[in-house]
Amino acid sequence: MPSSVEPTLPVARVKTPVLAAYLEGWRRVIGAPVLALSLLLTTFATALPLGAALGAMIGEHLGSSVLAEKPAWNWHEGWAAEFAAQAQGIGRTFTHEIVGFGGTLKILSDIADRQSLNPTLIAAAVFYGVLWIFLTGGIVDRLARGRAVRTAGFFSACGAYVGRLLRLSIVMLAAYWMLFRYLHPFLLDHIYNHYTRNMTVELDGMLIRIALYIAFAAVLFVVNLIFDFAKVRMVVEDRRSVISALGASMRFLRRRPLRAFGLYLLNGIGFLMVLRLWLEASPQAWDSMSWAFLVTQLYLLARIALRLVFIASETVFFQGELAHAGYTARPPHVWPNSPAIEAIHNLTNT
Repeated sequence: MPSSVEPTLPVARVKTPVLAAYLEGWRRVIGAPVLALSLLLTTFATALPLGAALGAMIGEHLGSSVLAEKPAWNWHEGWAAEFAAQAQGIGRTFTHEIVGFGGTLKILSDIADRQSLNPTLIAAAVFYGVLWIFLTGGIVDRLARGRAVRTAGFFSACGAYVGRLLRLSIVMLAAYWMLFRYLHPFLLDHIYNHYTRNMTVELDGMLIRIALYIAFAAVLFVVNLIFDFAKVRMVVEDRRSVISALGASMRFLRRRPLRAFGLYLLNGIGFLMVLRLWLEASPQAWDSMSWAFLVTQLYLLARIALRLVFIASETVFFQGELAHAGYTARPPHVWPNSPAIEAIHNLTNT
């Protein structure tokens, strides 16, 4: 395979427009509807056992009482408090935030304030995370090629890169752990308390906290960008070393920080637009079950599409900046024909 080291000879290149990379990322994702739908089904299958367990707990608690009719059509605060008082495991996640847009806000708030995950959800989160690590190689490979690949080729790419991406993910988790373990309390506790200790105006304190949230988010964005492009370079260039991929990613971002940030910003704006639509269309407690299910699945599909666009646009941006014949990854993974078919093919060509 050709070396994946960046060329040292000067090559005249046209800078890749950020908007063009973003739109091309959308084009590639729209051109891969099976990929997005398959990921939606995977997400649904992962959450289904937890939902079924929670539904069984609620059904057992309500029983056949007259009170069971009220929570079925609306949020019943009295019953919800009674259920929460005796709930265990996954049942503790059934709070008022679960209705409508509140669940999304609670997730964002918990991340910002470094709240721990419900212990019952940890196993599901770990399983889903490992599954995404396995699929990432095939996803990046598919989107980098910009064309359909066979199922065997997709999963062959998944298997080829899963070990490398798993090692990269371990480093990534360690980096995020250090940020939330040390940087987060330093900013939101030590620095915040230092500047607000003698403050009497509540608004000033809130503005300082928002500024510290933004500072912490900026660090998270930079780290996330580094690991995102490390994944892209690992797959597109067939890199095996995690250190090499991270170093190449940082060099790539150091040479074009503004345009890389601009691409990230475009993807972030797309995410905020979907959140805004979800705020308007999120189901309420009195909505029918079929409508709530449909709207929620459409929202999840949009979130998955946005995640794919993140990957696709970053891949397009990298390919436009550095890709050439030597940066092409391994040939398409095609499952071989049976020996009988090959024998017939050889006979017809003699």
